[in-house]
Amino acid sequence: MKRWVFWIIVFGIVGYAFYLAYNFHRAGYLSLPDIPNGAHTLSFPSGLRAIVLDADVPDTTLANGPKYFRSLSLANPDRRYLGFRYKVQPWFEDAWSWCKSPTEQEKAYLEQMPDDFRRTVENARFEAVCRIDVDGTEVVRGLIFSVPRL
Repeated sequence: MKRWVFWIIVFGIVGYAFYLAYNFHRAGYLSLPDIPNGAHTLSFPSGLRAIVLDADVPDTTLANGPKYFRSLSLANPDRRYLGFRYKVQPWFEDAWSWCKSPTEQEKAYLEQMPDDFRRTVENARFEAVCRIDVDGTEVVRGLIFSVPRL
């Protein structure tokens, strides 16, 4: 009987380790490039993978740690991050994008977006614009917004 309980516990631990490894791979952390100090990462279920360069976070203890543990959600647990990806070619969908705070021109562009999108992000803070570099040309990959966790 003790032997069965031991093997059930071992298989449970091994199964959980495989589950964590699968989620780590699916989020794209195995292809994470080198990131500068102070940058944070976000990976959304929609497929948007973001490296936020100038994030406004209260907890800076994780900012210089290993790149796999620099999640923006961990650095700022008071906010929930929403990622809206733009449609790009299939070969760019798995690429990590570099995100910076929006400029005044990009904030004005947000006002020109369709009404249904503006209603979706009505009370959210516009955090970053994400881009990928394609042969020297920057392609917008997505937008990041945040809302407070209530």
